[in-house]
Amino acid sequence: MRLRAVIAGLGALLLGGCAGSSDDLNYYLLHSPTQAVTQQSSAKAFVHFQKISLPDYLKQRGLAMQTGPATVYFSATHVWAEPLASGISQSLSASLWQEQQIDVVPAGVYNDDSISTVALQVDDLIATANNEVVFKGHYRIYQGDKTPRMHRFDYRRPLTEDGFAHAVIQMRELVHEMAENLAGNILVEN
Repeated sequence: MRLRAVIAGLGALLLGGCAGSSDDLNYYLLHSPTQAVTQQSSAKAFVHFQKISLPDYLKQRGLAMQTGPATVYFSATHVWAEPLASGISQSLSASLWQEQQIDVVPAGVYNDDSISTVALQVDDLIATANNEVVFKGHYRIYQGDKTPRMHRFDYRRPLTEDGFAHAVIQMRELVHEMAENLAGNILVEN
C-alpha cells in the first residue's frame, strides 16, 4: 500500500513538473485590430471573396519559417490565433477599404453585375532563411459575364529584426501591398 502511495506521489510530481515547465504559447493575428477605420459614406466598388486557397503547409497552426532550400520549420509555441485564410481575408478587407473604399461583402448581399468576385490562391506567405518575408500567389477577378482575369503577385520585404512578431508585421505590410494592387485591378475592371 505504501509503495502505491509513493508511486502516486511521484507521478503527481512529474505531471506537475511537466505542466509547470511547458512553454507559453504566443498567438499572432495577421490583421491589425488597432488599425483605425476610415469613415466614408459610400463605397466606390463592392467585391466578395469567392475563396482563399492556401497550400497545406499554411493550414498548420504553428507559424512557419523556411530554414533551407527545401526545409520548413513549424513553431510549436508561436501559433496563429485564427485560421490564416480568415486573417488574410480580414487584412485584405481592411486594406481595400482604407486604400480605395472598396467594400468586401458576403456572397449574395448584392446581386448585380457590378460586384467583382475574387478567388485568391496563396502559394507562399513565409519568412525565409534569406532574411525576408515572401507573399506570392495569384488571384482571379470575375466581373459579370466578362472573361475572368488572372493576376500574379510576388511581394517580398526584408526582415530587419529577429523573431516571429517582426515577421508577422512584415507579412501584414505585404498583404497591404497586394490589396493596393487588387484594388487597382478591381477599379479598372469595374
